[in-house]
Amino acid sequence: MSNDLDIEKVKSKLKYYSKNYRENFNKIEKYIKSEIDEILKLKASKKPIIPEISFDQIINENNEFTDSIKKRGCVIVRDVFDDLTISRLNKDLQNYIEENNYYEDQKQKSDLDKYFSDLKSGKPQIFGLYWSKAQIEIRHSESMAKVKKWLNNLWKYKNDEYQVFDPNKELSYADRVRRREPGDNTLGLSPHCDAGSVERWSDNYYQKIYKDIFSDNFLNFDPFDAKYRDKTSEFESPAVAHVFRTFQGWTALTEQGPNDGTLQLIPIAKAMAYILTRALLDDVPKNELCGSKLGKALSVNKEYHSLLLEGLISIPKMNPGDTIWWHPDVVHAVEDKHLGSNYSNVVYVGATPHCKKNFDYTLKQAKKFLRGESPPDFAAEDYEINYNGRVKIENLSSLAKKQLAITDWD
Repeated sequence: MSNDLDIEKVKSKLKYYSKNYRENFNKIEKYIKSEIDEILKLKASKKPIIPEISFDQIINENNEFTDSIKKRGCVIVRDVFDDLTISRLNKDLQNYIEENNYYEDQKQKSDLDKYFSDLKSGKPQIFGLYWSKAQIEIRHSESMAKVKKWLNNLWKYKNDEYQVFDPNKELSYADRVRRREPGDNTLGLSPHCDAGSVERWSDNYYQKIYKDIFSDNFLNFDPFDAKYRDKTSEFESPAVAHVFRTFQGWTALTEQGPNDGTLQLIPIAKAMAYILTRALLDDVPKNELCGSKLGKALSVNKEYHSLLLEGLISIPKMNPGDTIWWHPDVVHAVEDKHLGSNYSNVVYVGATPHCKKNFDYTLKQAKKFLRGESPPDFAAEDYEINYNGRVKIENLSSLAKKQLAITDWD
């Protein structure tokens, strides 16, 4: 997508989708307020807010549970990996980092990743590693494939025009790891969304995805309708995802919970409607979108989104081997301070179903894997080219080769 963009013109177009864009926002705001009130009541009474299910129960989930995921836009799947496996992989990852002198490499290349530079808390303690044994084993395990298949099938992936994706064939999106030291108070991440910032207003297909929101039909908007989500175009920038993930997510390598420098979510699947229509109001400068900028994460901030931020919660305690997943429209953050006494470690793993958009990206990613380079979506730090213990093609399972687009799915 070209970086030449007239934001004022885009906003004018979107306003005309509605009979009255101010009234449309007011209706959306009222809905969001009711959702926030419900979250705060649950929080005050210490009741669960994010839906939870154990790995061995996902095939038995019911409609009520599915509805709760679609309302909250997130879910915890516990016990995807057993304690012994995760303990081994966490140690493997630590050895991989230390034996290959990652910290020295990172000092020389830390200025390459600019994606989060405008968020209030600065750069998080995230490692630009992708091809370690721990990441590959988690990313391409049979149990992870089962979870992703279940997650993909929560979406409406067929429509009257075409099938958006195959929910039962997963591709791999290589992402990084977080290893946060106890006591750290510099590496939080303020509330944001990935998968496009300015694009969510300007891209023609995003406009189609969100048309019900802009055209006074907010109640009909279905965040889990995948139509056109495989066709969006992103502005070029390191760390901007060029894939369609049904869910972003991670696997816990260590025990962690509130105040351990962990993940925060605003568990409202339709919260994007508030963000999108808020930018059209008259108090926002004509050439601005409430702080969102090209090539950066979508900003959710106190100046324009104070109501929404009232719903920001830290996720509950996660045990090693648990996973958490959130919809690409869900606002998320990382706690500013890690007040715990142990490392807070995770491997990022998203659900990336088989479609042309994802397959095209995965083919490019496969070439990077074979050379040990950083994936196309991330800054070209390329730490792992000569790392000892980096996973190579001969180490991959048949499933991993399919998910990496090295061999074909049947």
